[in-house]
Amino acid sequence: MIERRKDRSRSVVRSVLAGCAAVSLAAALAAAPAAAQGSDGAGPAVVTDDGPVTGVSEQGLSVFRGIPYAASPIGQRRFLPPAPPPKWTEPRDASTFGPACVQDPDEHEMTAGTPTSEDCLTLNVWTPSKRGRKPVIVFVHGGGFTAGTARNPWYDGASLAHRDAVVITIQYRVGPFGWLDLSSLGGAYAESMNNGLLDQMAALRWIRANAGAFGGDNHNVTVVGESAGSISISALLGTPSADGLYDRVVLQSGTAADVATRAWSSTIAKQFTKLAGVSDSRRLLGLSTAELQQAAGKLYDLQFSDTAFHPVVDGALIPDLPMRRIASPDGPTKPVIIGTTLDEARYWLYYMPVLNWLPLFLYQPWLHSLAGDHADRIIDAYRRERPDLTAPQTGMALVGDVAFRMPAIRMAEALSSRGVPVHMYLATVTSPDLNGTLGSPHSIELPFLFGTLTADGAPAFVGTDPANAQLSDTIQQLWTSFARTGTPTATGLTWPAYDAGQRRTLMLDRTAVTVADDPYPRIRTAWSGQRFDGSDPGLDGLTPLQSISRLVSCIATGVCGA
Repeated sequence: MIERRKDRSRSVVRSVLAGCAAVSLAAALAAAPAAAQGSDGAGPAVVTDDGPVTGVSEQGLSVFRGIPYAASPIGQRRFLPPAPPPKWTEPRDASTFGPACVQDPDEHEMTAGTPTSEDCLTLNVWTPSKRGRKPVIVFVHGGGFTAGTARNPWYDGASLAHRDAVVITIQYRVGPFGWLDLSSLGGAYAESMNNGLLDQMAALRWIRANAGAFGGDNHNVTVVGESAGSISISALLGTPSADGLYDRVVLQSGTAADVATRAWSSTIAKQFTKLAGVSDSRRLLGLSTAELQQAAGKLYDLQFSDTAFHPVVDGALIPDLPMRRIASPDGPTKPVIIGTTLDEARYWLYYMPVLNWLPLFLYQPWLHSLAGDHADRIIDAYRRERPDLTAPQTGMALVGDVAFRMPAIRMAEALSSRGVPVHMYLATVTSPDLNGTLGSPHSIELPFLFGTLTADGAPAFVGTDPANAQLSDTIQQLWTSFARTGTPTATGLTWPAYDAGQRRTLMLDRTAVTVADDPYPRIRTAWSGQRFDGSDPGLDGLTPLQSISRLVSCIATGVCGA
């Protein structure tokens, strides 16, 4: 396990609102991938629309890494939308991963020493055979829109691919390179605040065009996202121009509620420009990578943190709040799996152990700003349904549910009410790390989904219980069968669709995977006054958390003041 950083205290806002959040603990703890092993010499070859690629044979699979799906976003193309890659004619080596996208160097999100570059728009493919038409599973990583990489060994696609699927992981620009609002410059920069989302759309277009060459079904693409990846896909549900890019959706701990307004992105851009030490945003274009990263680091140390960069409702690519389109009669209709973990916010104990000691009254101003006179009723619901929680854990539960679980329920309600097939889960499997104080934290399901239970750092996070293997097998069966048919099934298990009547929810745990009707109904009902649609509350409306973040920083660092 890598050593955790001691020199920087992240704010509660950066942490818990990251529905938004962090590359899963996967990215946090994983070591940089080694070069491919077990190559059979020349390696398997595929001809894509852009040119031929040569991969490697591993564990009975053909694996292709570091394939560019877009032109290099460097030089004059920095801060611009992705463009098609230049064609090539000679076989391109696809045996190793491309570099991670440039990002804040935090070992929780990327292993120290991992190569990074602004030239990072690549994807990786695992396939059991180049023949046939297998379901395609595309994974979009998390990282709070400031970090994350498809190089993470916890995202190795081999185990899923062995279930007769083509598995693809993609990278997209993060931080200012993918999400800084430079629309004030006009012209080609008009959509710069959503370049990371446009990157993902470009990757999905490439996959539509080329999946068949790898043995995948171009017309059966399931896009899976976690945290920031899930928020991104939720934003795509509100993007009409993305409707033809996917056939099924899996949303893991991230929803349409976590989008930014133009006012928010404009404020961030002005702050970033000031921190970069330039007089106007146009001068940002000429700064070096290091200079831009230095400004980004300063920004992340401020109250904005992980809420700095998010998909933006710009009126063009994303015309309106995605939740409004999701709930509308002419909204998206593709089948959806959506879910969260029970104790999402406790993941950030890795960053701020002080959260374990914060008294509940510190959350009261924020809670009253959201719920007004209903605040006491909400706290009472947690005390009744989760009496095992300490006061600090109740505070974390409140924020985690606001950022993750309640918006997921609203999405499931909106989709199911229109007849869209929706299956909902709640992961209650616990982590043994930090003496068991993590509960069922953000990202706990990822090593189970990818079957990477023994990857670097995974045993510390998910434990070594023999039951882990069975839970991983069940989750993989459910996700791959959903990708294949739109109906998630597993041996001896039926996962009913979600509706606002019975609210049947799959409970993912080591002891058993079961279906519960309306888990924690008092808590859900207590939050019934909030829409959780991106405006009530939204990123802008959650700023009362800043007061807590400043106090946490004061306690953790001893540096207090304005």
